[in-house]
Amino acid sequence: MVFLLRSLTLSSLFFASACLAQDGIPLQSPEAVSQAAARYLEAQLKNEYPDLKAQVSVRSPDPRLRLAQCRQLQFALTAGSDLQGAGSLGAHCEAPQAWTFYLSYRIDLKGPALVTTRPLPARESIKARDVEVREIEFSAPPGSYLRQAQQAVGLLAKRPLQAGQPLTFDLLAKPLAIRSGQKVRIVVQQPGFSVSQECTAMTNANVGELVRCKAPSGRILQGIATEAGTIQVKP
Repeated sequence: MVFLLRSLTLSSLFFASACLAQDGIPLQSPEAVSQAAARYLEAQLKNEYPDLKAQVSVRSPDPRLRLAQCRQLQFALTAGSDLQGAGSLGAHCEAPQAWTFYLSYRIDLKGPALVTTRPLPARESIKARDVEVREIEFSAPPGSYLRQAQQAVGLLAKRPLQAGQPLTFDLLAKPLAIRSGQKVRIVVQQPGFSVSQECTAMTNANVGELVRCKAPSGRILQGIATEAGTIQVKP
């Protein structure tokens, strides 16, 4: 449906082109639109990723395209497109005549990101010596990569990692704060005082997750796992 709509739009533009040529109306250079689109993308990238190197290529429009010269071009990314990889950019004009067409582009990004310095087995706790910052080519959105060593230290590899592998957040996991079967203290916090007792954890939990435990009396209690390895219950 989208392809059909764009085909119809392009056909309409070609029909209008013939009318423009006959009427002697000044024409917009498609190549100038392409260059303006590249500048627009470069400006967006500079604002979004100021520390990254970007290579922007915009596909030239159909040479048969003839458009009325535009006073002020407007650009917008189409749905599903972003500032990385391949995408489509809408070029729009309001005056003196309204028209819209679409340009294909590709953006390749390079920049600093965290990589492993040695092979790491699954469930290995990452230490500062296991990672370093290098310049890489981003094959995923930049926000999915770790950029500083402190972001990785103390986390666990979810699966085996190769030496020199860029680290993304989905490759790492927080260490468990509480393990099933572990003896822990559950703390009930009330305004002005707190009460605690020992219980046995019934599930694994990371910091901030809900965990259940069994008190010596057999009562099942639950609360939030803390960095200190306790379970906290708040009113």
